Amino acid sequence: MRSLVTLAVLMATSILAAPVRSVADPPPATAPAAQSQAGATETLKIAEDLSTRMTLPVKVNGQGPFAFVIDTGADRTVISTELATRLNLPKGDPVALHGASGEKEVETGRIQALDVGGRTLRDISAPLLRMSDLGADGMLGVDTLADRHITLDFVHKQMTSTESRRDDFEPGAIVVRGKYRFGQLILVDAKLRNVFVYVILDTGAQNSIGNPVLRRMLTTGDPKRDLFTSTQIFSVTGQTTWAEFETVNHLTLGKIVVNNVPVAFASLHTFKIFGLEDKPALLLGMDILSKFKRVSVDFKRREVTFVTP
Repeated sequence: MRSLVTLAVLMATSILAAPVRSVADPPPATAPAAQSQAGATETLKIAEDLSTRMTLPVKVNGQGPFAFVIDTGADRTVISTELATRLNLPKGDPVALHGASGEKEVETGRIQALDVGGRTLRDISAPLLRMSDLGADGMLGVDTLADRHITLDFVHKQMTSTESRRDDFEPGAIVVRGKYRFGQLILVDAKLRNVFVYVILDTGAQNSIGNPVLRRMLTTGDPKRDLFTSTQIFSVTGQTTWAEFETVNHLTLGKIVVNNVPVAFASLHTFKIFGLEDKPALLLGMDILSKFKRVSVDFKRREVTFVTP
């Protein structure tokens, strides 16, 4: 039996997004069965890979550690084909991935135990993708983070994982509320220049990317703005898509304003899967997130907290 999984692809990296579900459906309430001390705080040192994404040391079936990218935009944990072969993981059912250029079927590997910090998650069916395309040994998805409060500390280069809670950051921290759409936490209190935009937070992506609707709305009535540089988006499934690149001023997230925002614009299949094909939408990557001191994501509370430098 083949499962359906959507895959949003950004420059030289990707996210594995949630299976298509009703807009009214809540996100997964719990991660796979985990063994850890109740209420414990897990603080893990983070390394930065070549694409400015963050990786964590992870053990698979007791072996490792291996470098996995943190991906808040992914509903499923992914492992590289090379690592799965090295660990002799048993094969699972194939899944259909919806990427930048469409659908592609990939194999899965069965992980008995995944150790992240003080937690052990069991019985995970992970899609298999090439290490050269992933840029890491694997990716940690929402299935390992869904019931946690995740803080990315860019100053100390570490991630803290706790149970869902309200942030206790210093004065000046900005909390932006979101809502769920097809399993993704989307920020709705956002604007790019003067255009209201749906923003999907994506720590697994190197760069930020907008859809054609957003591009048209930004350039309407201003022919001088229609000046873009062509670039390519590389999919972890091996596919490529052309995009137009521009630096845009004034990205507003709640009460925060970020200037000089690099955005690639492309007609990704991903936007269609998210139901955002006809609405201005932006996938917010690590190029923007890393401008902050800290960013925390609480999926249960539907909140993202930004701490400015």
